[in-house]
Amino acid sequence: MAHHVDPVLTAEEVRILSAVAERIFPKTDTPGAVEIGAVRYIEIALGGDYAALLALYRLGLRAISRHARNKFARRFEALADAHKDALLADFEAGAVPGFARAAEFFETVRYHVLEGVFCEPQYGGNRDMIGWRLVNFPGQQFGYADPYINQRVDLEPLAVDSTKAAEKES
Repeated sequence: MAHHVDPVLTAEEVRILSAVAERIFPKTDTPGAVEIGAVRYIEIALGGDYAALLALYRLGLRAISRHARNKFARRFEALADAHKDALLADFEAGAVPGFARAAEFFETVRYHVLEGVFCEPQYGGNRDMIGWRLVNFPGQQFGYADPYINQRVDLEPLAVDSTKAAEKES
């Protein structure tokens, strides 16, 4: 399901958020948060149900930018991964000068990144159900045959809106 949402974050804020998301759920031999659609999910949520958190995101993303410049004299996105991790550890610990809500911000973003990786795809994240495939979650099946009860499931993931999409195609 395509979502049209007016941008609520600036291009710079999206770049910083994308770099943060990639450290929270990095690309390895499997896709990372950005590729899976977590940032898109967050943008949609901030333009809707999570609109009350937009101010925290703006303050937090500015604080990341400021802290990166103060600590490493570079933009956050340009830092080496180890430096990004060190800076984010400061946020997680609430140890960012001038930003008392650092730990709250970090935990909020971490939670939203994981929501975006593993959410129902209709909310804008979990592109192509990649997140579900990573953990072998079968999605919203209509029932399981007896052989699947209390067993690892090897079914292809199915999203809630998959049946609606199939009906439209026929």
